[in-house]
Amino acid sequence: MRPRPRWWVLLGAILAIALLATAVTWRVNSKAAPREAPEAAKVLAVQASMPFQVLIPAYLPRDFDRAGVEIKVSESGPGGEPMTQLAYRTRRGATLFVRQWVPANPDMEILSGSRPIQTKWGKGWLLTQGTSMAAVWVDIGPLRVSVYSPSLKVVPREHLVKIAETMGPASNRQVFSFVVEKPVITNLPPPPPYEVKTNEQGVQELTLVVTPGGYSPMRFAVRKGIPVKLTFRALGQVGCGNELVFPADPQNPVELVLASEQDKQVLEFTPPQAGEFHFHCAHLMYRGIMTVRE
Repeated sequence: MRPRPRWWVLLGAILAIALLATAVTWRVNSKAAPREAPEAAKVLAVQASMPFQVLIPAYLPRDFDRAGVEIKVSESGPGGEPMTQLAYRTRRGATLFVRQWVPANPDMEILSGSRPIQTKWGKGWLLTQGTSMAAVWVDIGPLRVSVYSPSLKVVPREHLVKIAETMGPASNRQVFSFVVEKPVITNLPPPPPYEVKTNEQGVQELTLVVTPGGYSPMRFAVRKGIPVKLTFRALGQVGCGNELVFPADPQNPVELVLASEQDKQVLEFTPPQAGEFHFHCAHLMYRGIMTVRE
């Protein structure tokens, strides 16, 4: 029997490789191609009870079960506003939270300890605590969206930003995809401190408000050697934020305690030296900076 020409063997191998590559490509593309979001119908079922349009992410890591999303509607926003919470889970029990509300006082609800970043929606806020957790806040029109992960090992911070940037209306049957190009997180410079004005009596007068999101103003500036009158009060449920450790004298900080949400404490002092001085709650959960200028 005459041996089969070698070129037949080579041609057969090439055809086999080509068919395998085509099958793999089709399988990958079929999984990666955008499809209708499986949680859209479930979200739309609670839409009627909300005063705003509920958004869902177009991008979500593959391990999260979109169809099994848990939806909670409550009056638990930072200022008591209606809030929607979407909880996505993996088979291993990891959770990703997407919370949405319309803040009553947007400028007073601050993500304490966060840093400003640039996002598709404009300025956002990124909070990272080691590898334990991270949160991203963005404002989409009047709506504030918080994307929160208890573990950076499950959802890296770049992916949190991507999730926030792909939020869209469930009413449009938002498509979804597992494909993501890691966005570059661009830091923005912190806002300049609020300049405290001097009243007719020659006193620098300021109201410092603690909210569930942090202090407002979080950064402020006063002049050395000029009396300051600081009124401390709370807005909403602030937990340990009712206790303020304040560096009126950097060597001997003063502690102010609010007995109730209606309470207020007044502190009068004269800054003895220039510099930046940190103030905070008793558990260091709320933080701010006082700049004393010459």
